[in-house]
Amino acid sequence: MIRINLLAEGRGKKKGKAPAAAIAAAPSEGAVNPWPFVAVLILIGLLSLGWWAWTRHKAEGLRVEKASKQKELEKYKDARKRVEELELKKEEYTAKVDQIKKLKSNQSLLVSLMNHLVEILPDGAWYENLDQRGNAITLKGNARSIKTISTLYDNMVSLQDFTSVLMGDVKKKSLKTGEDIYEFSMEFSYVPGGPQPAEGEGTETASLAHPPAGRSARSAGA
Repeated sequence: MIRINLLAEGRGKKKGKAPAAAIAAAPSEGAVNPWPFVAVLILIGLLSLGWWAWTRHKAEGLRVEKASKQKELEKYKDARKRVEELELKKEEYTAKVDQIKKLKSNQSLLVSLMNHLVEILPDGAWYENLDQRGNAITLKGNARSIKTISTLYDNMVSLQDFTSVLMGDVKKKSLKTGEDIYEFSMEFSYVPGGPQPAEGEGTETASLAHPPAGRSARSAGA
């Protein structure tokens, strides 16, 4: 039997003659293939485009976030301003309440003081003026005799509500009716109930000496 290898012959034919398309596509000997560079350039372009798109998206997100934070800060700013206004109103209200309390306290203190002054006022004497500066009170009045003024002084120092009592000048004054009266002034402090002893200290009773008679006589003669 005779066998003919057609496959080998066909392969030989293919090997011996390359297709025209393959010959045209093959680069000429010694030429540089540009496709790798083109591929690298395309890859760089894609990466650049992707980076630009990502940075743009990031910047837009930051802008939106900044605008949101700014709007939120504006809300807090308005709230802080409102709180400051409320604090100011609270301070004003507290000051008014304290002032009212102080006025009520002063009114109560003044009523108590006047009641005591009326109680200790002897016959033949009357008050003309009452001036208060801090804790110091200056009292001015008239009396028909020096003895009446002395009695008023004794009555005042006998009460613990009056402290630091000092007799001022006594001057003789003649009225149009021909009657002689004596103008006097006194300085003192008024503490309802008397000064309270400090914690840990014993209670002491302070005795105030009667003003010298010689001084009153000299003042009356002035």
